[in-house]
Amino acid sequence: MTTLTESRRPRRPFLELLAVELGSREGRWTAVARIATACVITVAISMIFQIPQPAYMAYIVFLISKDEPTATATAALGGFVAATLAVILSLGLALVDTAEPALRLPAMAVATFAAMFTARTFALGPISFLAGFVIVLMQSLVDDVPNPEALTRVTLWMWVVALVPVAVTLFINFVFGESVAAVRSHLVRGILKELETDLLRQDYRKALPQWRARLAPLLETDNADNAHRPGPVTSPVIEALLDALVILEAFPTELPDLVRQGLARTIHACLTSIESGDHVKVKQPLVGIAPCVDASVDQSPTVVAFVNTLSRLYDAVALPRALPGATEGHAARRPIVADAFSNPAHWQFALKTTIAVMVSYSIYTLLDWPGLRTSIVTCFFVALASLGETVHKLVLRLSGAIIGGLIAGLSIVFVLPHLTDIGQLCLLIGGVSVCAAWVATSSQLLSYAGMQIAFAFFLGILQGYAPATDLTILRDRVVGILLGNIVITIVFSSLWPASARSALRAALADALRAIGLVIGRQSNAKEARMRTVQALIRAEHFRALSLFELRMLPPHSNIPAVADIERLAGAAFVVTTESISPDTGRDSTAHFAQWAESAADSISRNQPMPGSPAARVRLQPLSDADPRALSQKALEQLESEVQHVASALH
Repeated sequence: MTTLTESRRPRRPFLELLAVELGSREGRWTAVARIATACVITVAISMIFQIPQPAYMAYIVFLISKDEPTATATAALGGFVAATLAVILSLGLALVDTAEPALRLPAMAVATFAAMFTARTFALGPISFLAGFVIVLMQSLVDDVPNPEALTRVTLWMWVVALVPVAVTLFINFVFGESVAAVRSHLVRGILKELETDLLRQDYRKALPQWRARLAPLLETDNADNAHRPGPVTSPVIEALLDALVILEAFPTELPDLVRQGLARTIHACLTSIESGDHVKVKQPLVGIAPCVDASVDQSPTVVAFVNTLSRLYDAVALPRALPGATEGHAARRPIVADAFSNPAHWQFALKTTIAVMVSYSIYTLLDWPGLRTSIVTCFFVALASLGETVHKLVLRLSGAIIGGLIAGLSIVFVLPHLTDIGQLCLLIGGVSVCAAWVATSSQLLSYAGMQIAFAFFLGILQGYAPATDLTILRDRVVGILLGNIVITIVFSSLWPASARSALRAALADALRAIGLVIGRQSNAKEARMRTVQALIRAEHFRALSLFELRMLPPHSNIPAVADIERLAGAAFVVTTESISPDTGRDSTAHFAQWAESAADSISRNQPMPGSPAARVRLQPLSDADPRALSQKALEQLESEVQHVASALH
């Protein structure tokens, strides 16, 4: 008799993950084309009307471009409001501190601190962050302008510098952008296709965290109207697919060929239903894999739970509707976080960034090297909550800056001497923008590198209204990026260092608490499952970031492996699946739910994991003919996963 044996999920090598993130996915080319087109039009307008700072104008397109028009409009209007506030405040400060460095330096420090503090604690933090950044940047220009009148003109031009790319990007996205329904459909279809292919290749569990990370943001931005919008992919479809991707964690690495082929056919049926857009009320029920499985293969509860979840997905596609409680769990966002003034981490983060900005400013001012002003930009945009996040973004920024600077340098030497008009320059801008946008539209693992490729290239190639011929400007700007990265890394690793491993510990504890709610069935089942998914995504994110900390911070103990918690979550989802849970005794699962809560508390307090409650759970042997056998097998798998997690750190 063939059984589905346990196995730990293997991890994809970094280079393989890199290829996956850079690979094509449905709907991605349209986003890349919109970004490149907006960049070309923005640069052309800047050159024709001689608007200053064309490099920053082109980069703003990258900053505000999102997957769909509504999100782009929100980012664009927020950025424009921030620029307007910054211009007004900069003009006011110029009246007071233009000739008084003793006032200007504290003003820069206060603006930096306020921008970084509100970015972490206020709902409108992105607007205040951008406003503070522009204020500090304009204050740093005082040293380079000949007189107050020139400073006023530069400051007023900044409003136009923000307005043009915002207007162009909004126009391009509303004319050629995709709707929310189209973005959802592209993403879900792409994941189902990849899952079907990986199942047939016996490689179906390696990319599960990446797929969950792509899907979850669609629910985070959901509202009451989204569930009613036309299209085959609604919130219930996404929730069912997320459930299925967690259940797959409980699968072994190797499945019998017949099982894999049957599961692939089931996935293909769901994919066909989405692609056809068939919303008729009468539809054939989804056929499971039973006809494809040999009689010698055990009917595993994981397989049953997976097919049951796909059936729910299939039904949601066939009858798109807003289910009761579809919008539950999306609480109104508070204007300020609860611990804004009680948690010292907020003001410590703002103070560390302020120190890094002022140190960078002092270095290039004392060296009389104004070309290093990009170090201030680096400090603003690289600073993140933990050292791992900061170093990760540092690596992406350095690699992106080097690549973008190299492309710009080669273009200055070998390409620009052969260009004769704006049209040819726009072709060059468009080609590089396509490459940078392709990287920028990938996952968080790489997207920031694409932004930096574009930024370094624009800074190097768009030095004025004539072809760039001086490599000194490009050198200074790249060196400024290096300086900012070095300064902020030293500051963040020396003062109140915050480790990504601490965030990983908190995410794993949250995941265990959510798993306890799932097993105990003490609250809204859908809300508990989605909370588990979100916690697993955060845990995987911080696990990857913690690798960038190397040995710069003390090691953390008593942290379970993320893969083990993911498998435990999969087993919990299986045992509480609708087709299995009716035969599962609540007394049996109650002990496991209590253990999950205790384990979460132990992880939070950096204490050893509590022992497994398996001895208190009595599982009587049942024959395969017994209708309760399936739930019994699900409980046995849950017990096995609990024992593994408990013994790993006990």
